[in-house]
Amino acid sequence: MRNTQAAIFLCLAYIIGLLITFNPWVRWGLIVIAIPMAWLLPRIWKKSPNWQFLLVAIAIAGCASFYLELRVPKPAANDISKYIPATAERGTSQFTIVRGSVDSYPHITRNQNAQFWLNATQLNEIQGDGIRPADVSKSVNGKVYVTVPLQSATGLQPGVDVSITGTLYIPQANPNPGGFSFRDYLSQSGGFTGMRGFQLRVTDETQTQKWSWGKLRQRIAAAQVKWLDVPIGPLVTAMVLGSDAVDLPFDLRDRFVRVGLAHALAASGFQVSLILNAILSLTRSRLSAVQQSNLGVVALLIFLGLTGFQPAVARSVAMGLAVLIGLRVNRKLDRLSSLFLAGTLLLIINPLWIWDIGFELSFLATLGLIVTVEPLQQKLDWLPPTIADLITVPLAASIWTLPIQLYVFKLFPLYSLPANILTSPLISIISIGGTIGALISAIFPLAGSAISWLLYLPTQLLIGIVDLFNYLPGTSFAVGQIAPWQLFALYGLILSVWIFPRFHKHWKLPLAAGILLVIVPLAIWKTSELQLTALAIKNSPNDRLYQGQILAIQDRGQTILINSGNESIARFVVLPFLQQQAINRIDNAIDFNRDLPGLNSWQTLNQTIPIKNFYSISGESNNTETTKFTSLPVGKAQKFGRVEITIVKTRPAIFQIEIPEAQQKWLVIGDDIADLAQPAIDFEQLTPAQTLYWHGGKIPDRAIAKINPQVAIAATSNPDPETIKLLERNRVRVYYTGRDGAIQWTPSGFKPYLEGEK
Repeated sequence: MRNTQAAIFLCLAYIIGLLITFNPWVRWGLIVIAIPMAWLLPRIWKKSPNWQFLLVAIAIAGCASFYLELRVPKPAANDISKYIPATAERGTSQFTIVRGSVDSYPHITRNQNAQFWLNATQLNEIQGDGIRPADVSKSVNGKVYVTVPLQSATGLQPGVDVSITGTLYIPQANPNPGGFSFRDYLSQSGGFTGMRGFQLRVTDETQTQKWSWGKLRQRIAAAQVKWLDVPIGPLVTAMVLGSDAVDLPFDLRDRFVRVGLAHALAASGFQVSLILNAILSLTRSRLSAVQQSNLGVVALLIFLGLTGFQPAVARSVAMGLAVLIGLRVNRKLDRLSSLFLAGTLLLIINPLWIWDIGFELSFLATLGLIVTVEPLQQKLDWLPPTIADLITVPLAASIWTLPIQLYVFKLFPLYSLPANILTSPLISIISIGGTIGALISAIFPLAGSAISWLLYLPTQLLIGIVDLFNYLPGTSFAVGQIAPWQLFALYGLILSVWIFPRFHKHWKLPLAAGILLVIVPLAIWKTSELQLTALAIKNSPNDRLYQGQILAIQDRGQTILINSGNESIARFVVLPFLQQQAINRIDNAIDFNRDLPGLNSWQTLNQTIPIKNFYSISGESNNTETTKFTSLPVGKAQKFGRVEITIVKTRPAIFQIEIPEAQQKWLVIGDDIADLAQPAIDFEQLTPAQTLYWHGGKIPDRAIAKINPQVAIAATSNPDPETIKLLERNRVRVYYTGRDGAIQWTPSGFKPYLEGEK
């Protein structure tokens, strides 16, 4: 084994050691299996490394696994998260004042609030009058994820001492399948506390703002927006410095992501290559190799500072530095070994980056460009070289990044390859011009604005192409949550094509195997599925903006969705769940919200997942130009495949769901039937049901006796205590979606999602 191969092998062992930490059983199982394999492999494979070398690799993988566990952030003894009142964990707000220093520039959230990180130093609880701080303050530490009204954060910069009044909370685990884990995101960033602030005050108005990379980024972004306006200006800045450097409109970001062009919004190896090529080309005849490398190092470090030390950029810069070292010592660079050495070095510095999707995609895309472009060009040698490059570069990157994209995003972007081929020249032009404009803007903003203005037409054309692909039907195809074994098997197939020359001619066989690996398990599941899922949303039985219970019914490929909440719930709860379940069409959408049907939320869903039929208890009175509702009759069962839905009453909203074949019946109560302002309830209309799914408010004794449920699901975290006691006395198993997460029923029984996560 050559030295470069040995280095790559050991780096790969370290990376695998980090990856196997996702499951303790997998980690120990692989280590136990690997030790005897280290003895057996050299005896059955002549080209295998010797057993001593394999044992060293196994030891490196084991050390990497334990090293990652040591580096996982944990709250300190005085962390602010340990002083959050118990009432806050139960959902009851208690106002506090937190003092500390701002640790990041504010960013705009989707809810049009400002978000930033705060290094907390002092905590005061507010007394009962809601204004006066408590007499006793606590010295604390730790990072706090803060959101405040947008106008409160105007001009805020890192290092400023502030006092924030609001409510603290501990981020909860993701309660729904497919949802975003806010708790994991914060913990990976070293934070364990969130705060909703409504008042922010700078405690020291005399503080002077020092120079920082962030201020320089703001200077560049302002110069590029000045003559390009929004959204073209922020888009150009994002394509040069990354989307973290500027507040890119979320709708534009989403459109790029849907067509597989998310990489265009991230600073990466392209900008690094551009900077190095420019420096080496302009100084080749004027400077020595040492001077060229020194200038290149300075330029790359400046670029790294401007982008905010993003993992993907750090990987690219590390490889760029390797190129400059090779130039300095007059030695040709081995790109593959440089990639693995750079990646391993960065993962030693911060092993948590192994779970950063930006770092993963950047590393894999670069690996694809190094090892796959040349074989693809040989296959397309009948095309002109320029055309072949336009095809092979995005195709090579896509081959290596597709499995991780399927695993993380659960989506296959159908138009990703043609979109990348068509936009590649525009992305190059904008990146080159934007980089030049950014460098000039840092020194002379007006000149930078003028240069950036020349990019208006190419950027407008790029947005037009992205919109064109978004308007096409089936922009992406949901494949559901593929299992870890499928992910490893897919990469095993890709590695086999790369390593074994015999597969270079017979590449169709691994391709077919990869497709079957994804499609066959999905098809088997879809043909036999029968599942009801009560999604967990933030509901309070006393909330006048009650969003209703959201229930998804899956029956042999047919999907019924009952209620969709508001627009935010549809986007961040319902849509990720549907994609995780590989749902690409909603056959029947039923809205039981009597007064305020979720028109915006249905339209949000319909933009991504087509809806075939709309139903409502209010009927055609809720129709819009794009959404036509059909009224459901009261008291008459409506059949949807094997599922029968019957509206019992519209005021209050009560309906039953029955699956005769599975002998399962649910009664859903969507309003507080104990409210005397509502019409009287005829309890004779209620029928026995195995499952009661209700809003979480009070239910009269007579109603529970009539329903006689075996299982009750409360769509809240704080159900009525008297009702809970009554249900427990009747030996009813009770779930809270606010405590247990989404509740899924299959013919094998009920399963709380958070219980499965534990």
